[in-house]
Amino acid sequence: MRGKKSPSRGDGQETKVLLENWGPDDDDDSDCGTDYETAITLTGYGVFHYWLLLVCGWANASDAVEILCISFLLPSAECDLQLSPARKGWLSAILFVGMMIGGYVWGSLGDTLGRRVVLINAMLVNAAAGFISSFSQDYYVFLALRFVSGVGVGGSIPVVWTYFAEFQPSARRGAALSLLASFWMVGNITVAGLAWAIIPSNIGWSDPAGFQYNSWRIFVAVSALPSLLVAVALVFMPDSPRFLLCKGREDETLGVLRRIYFTNTGKDRASYPVTSLQVERVSPHIVVQKQDWRTAVKDCLNKAEQLFSPSLFRVTCILLVINFSIQFGYYGLWLWFPELFNKLEQYHNLHPNKTVSVCEVVSVDLSIVPDNSTSITHCSTSIPDNQVFINSFIISISAAPSNLWTVFHMDKLGRRFFLCFSMLLSGCSAFLIYLVNSSTMNLILSCIFGAVSTMGFNSLDCLGIELFPTSLRSTAMALTLVAARLGAIFGNLVFGYLVESHCAVPILTVAGLLIGGGFLGILLPNTTMKPLL
Repeated sequence: MRGKKSPSRGDGQETKVLLENWGPDDDDDSDCGTDYETAITLTGYGVFHYWLLLVCGWANASDAVEILCISFLLPSAECDLQLSPARKGWLSAILFVGMMIGGYVWGSLGDTLGRRVVLINAMLVNAAAGFISSFSQDYYVFLALRFVSGVGVGGSIPVVWTYFAEFQPSARRGAALSLLASFWMVGNITVAGLAWAIIPSNIGWSDPAGFQYNSWRIFVAVSALPSLLVAVALVFMPDSPRFLLCKGREDETLGVLRRIYFTNTGKDRASYPVTSLQVERVSPHIVVQKQDWRTAVKDCLNKAEQLFSPSLFRVTCILLVINFSIQFGYYGLWLWFPELFNKLEQYHNLHPNKTVSVCEVVSVDLSIVPDNSTSITHCSTSIPDNQVFINSFIISISAAPSNLWTVFHMDKLGRRFFLCFSMLLSGCSAFLIYLVNSSTMNLILSCIFGAVSTMGFNSLDCLGIELFPTSLRSTAMALTLVAARLGAIFGNLVFGYLVESHCAVPILTVAGLLIGGGFLGILLPNTTMKPLL
């Protein structure tokens, strides 16, 4: 485009200048079309993007609700599902097994069939399986349904990030992705609030000799509702214009861009100044309107091979290791926080004048009251102390300041800074959790751990989107999330099997992996303020 600069950081004034300078005398544009970055900037930034943020944000939040609701079930369903420590570990891990499988399959299909249709189907699978699981009376049936729910959650996470990012101009992408990431905190607060409101209330009905649908099961059913609502909202949204252009579907791309322009500016769609686009050169077999699922699966495998080509091998491997490390640490601790807090509260109720560390309390038999008094059965403690829900709610809110910091400074300080800073600091706070000997200090360090971990996830989400080309972006997100799910699975299983017998091992492993991942992040390239590939 002759005489025009590429869009840079700015606000609505930037779009206004581009519109004023746009004229019919741009001969080069008529020959080769307008580049996508300029075209998306000329749509303006307004109502459409805010609505998109709300829909995609709640898609992200609904995933958080579905994942984190398990942490409140560990103490709440202990009697009904006969949960041993090992069973609790598998109940936490099985969702991530489903996410690992679903993430790769759905994410790869997102590069072939389209972001929106895949996202809708993934959200529906999540909602249906989550709701049906609330009726389960048997541990293994519940486990299987949570696996299916994980397949849906795993598909929505990589696709929603790819879908959302491809509507963003480069000048706003860092802040927009940070805002999207902040909805994880919204989901965290939502699930903590729902658990606090529903589980202790003893609503529903319970017949030990027959069918039970008590408060924790109602909580599971309600947790599936956000996914269903998001799927309905996505029906009214367009597919990613960047994806359509990558597939050579220029007319459809222009149609979406005109719709965005009309929604943001209120002007007639015909007045959108772009009439042709620079269409990427793609193979003839790719430029098709529809593909069957068999062909789509073959394309998925081909795209995975491309991620390990010489040009992408180093970046792919680094992101695989970092994703494994951060999710081993985060979910290894996070999903066990309510369980650990519950044990601390029980111990302090029995021994009000004693202080004890987390690792000491998990190895104590809390079923026996001192001085040979009456025993506390597991069923009587199946509903956690109210303080457990209060602590979880406080930890969820603690991520708000760090989310705001990333929103306003992600494009200033850069993705790598936040990733390395977050992983190093969260690793140190995880190590200190092993040393504290009071519930108050444990709560403070848990809040610090949750807050600084958020910054790492926000920056890693940006890097995962920006380091790969459009044709491989959803597949790359899916593949790196396979490593992430493996980290979460191993984190939960390590805690499940070792937290009572060798408590120091999982906590120190978390600290070591997070600190190591923080140093490894230094090797990643800088993507701040650069157009999408």
